[in-house]
Parts: sequence; structure tokens; C-alpha cells
Amino acid sequence: MALSTANSIFSTLNRYSKLTGLVVCERRCDSVGIPALSSSLNLSLGRIKQSFVLTDRHLPDMPIVYASDAFLSLTGYSREEILGCNCRFLNGPGTSAEVLEEINRHICREEACTVHLLNYRKDGSTFRDLLHVSPIRNSSGKVAFHVWVHLDESAKHDFSGLTPEVWQLGAVGAVRVAVRSLSASGSLLRPSQ
Repeated sequence: MALSTANSIFSTLNRYSKLTGLVVCERRCDSVGIPALSSSLNLSLGRIKQSFVLTDRHLPDMPIVYASDAFLSLTGYSREEILGCNCRFLNGPGTSAEVLEEINRHICREEACTVHLLNYRKDGSTFRDLLHVSPIRNSSGKVAFHVWVHLDESAKHDFSGLTPEVWQLGAVGAVRVAVRSLSASGSLLRPSQ
């Protein structure tokens, strides 16, 4: 509970830093206490080419538990910098609070949503993000994770004749297959040491 409170405080201070330009605290994300995904799930997710992160809705502040290589390339962050963080680190002064509220409403209702959002890379540059957020259910039908599929709308993409939305849904489907197949065998998380 103390870790959750500390993370909430740091998140608020970080948002204040971004809004005012004053450095209140250094960016802090901590993957301590975040259960490691099994190597089988990591391998399955690593084969998906789209830019996405997987967040755990059962942990305080819905931290990122997996980030694809394409997401790291899009944002400029390293995996170590973002595991354990909430996706808010991509937000900045031009990010729409209304769109963020819409995402939160859909998450609370366990529904998927697609939004257009201005997000920020590590270097401070912006990108127009076509973002699709979807709940990922385990084999018993309960929401285990949320997948956040990011697409830079200004970049050139080869969708092989598909619309961007259908291309994003392909990533969601691949994540669902990986999670459901491994949750049935109880292999989502790495065994405790």
C-alpha cells in the first residue's frame, strides 16, 4: 500500500513538472513488485510486430508489464525506463484531458476504444497517436491485462491493404491468443523464486 501511495505522489509530481516546466522530481518508475511475465508469454508477445504495451489492471496505477520493440522505437524509451510505469509518461501539455477521460471510462467499463491523441516521445517531440486500448481476458473470461496499440498517424506504414484500425486489431487478436493459451495452462507469470 505504501508503494502504491508513493507511486501516486510521484505521478502527481511528475505531471506538475510537465505542466509547469519546473522539475519537482526526477522521473521514477519502479518495476519492483511487478510480477514478471513468463518466458513463454514474452516469446509469444515478442513475435508481434505492432507497437504496443501490455498493462496490468490489477496492480496500482496499471503499470506496463510488457513493451514491444516497435513501441520502444516509436517513443525512444528503453524497456527498463518504462516497465512499471503508467502510460501517462507519454502525455504532455498538448494531450487532451477529455480523450484521457474517455480512455479511463472505457477501461472502467472493460470496453475497447480507439482514440486520436497527441503524445510525446522521450526527446520531447510529438506524434499523432491512433491509440487502440482493449481489455485482454484470460481463459476464464476475466480481464487480466489491457493492451495499448499505438500507431504514429504521420508515419508511412505498410498495412498490406488493411485499414490502420484493422491492422491494430490484428495486434489485439495476437495478444489475446497468447494470453488465453498460456492462462489456460497457468503460465502467464514467471514462477516465484
